[in-house]
Amino acid sequence: MNNTILLIEDKPGLSEALKSLLELHEYTVAVATNGEEGIRTARRLRPDLVISDIYMPVVNGLDLLDSFRDDPVLNEIPVVMLTARTEIDDVQQAMEKGAAGYVTKPFLFKNLHAVIQGIFEKQL
Repeated sequence: MNNTILLIEDKPGLSEALKSLLELHEYTVAVATNGEEGIRTARRLRPDLVISDIYMPVVNGLDLLDSFRDDPVLNEIPVVMLTARTEIDDVQQAMEKGAAGYVTKPFLFKNLHAVIQGIFEKQL
């Protein structure tokens, strides 16, 4: 099965590196550079999973979680937060807003991939 992942990240270098790694694991990957673009892209593509930064321009990741939770088209799509924010309050706030996972930067790709695989395994 070739799952589609929407990657929402405002740093082009990280975005391209992650996209390449995810594609090596046979995911189809779409990229958005901010939360607003991410919401539009998610509505259009209906990805199987979203990976989003928290701090980015236009719409941040926490507001994106609110938008997903409140939108009947998007609310079933799991969202994994990928962020440099490591405070327990940040993690708790993201999880309360509906994040399916939380991975802190810097990160090992294998750790992110394990979170992704865990979410997809739950959907089976």
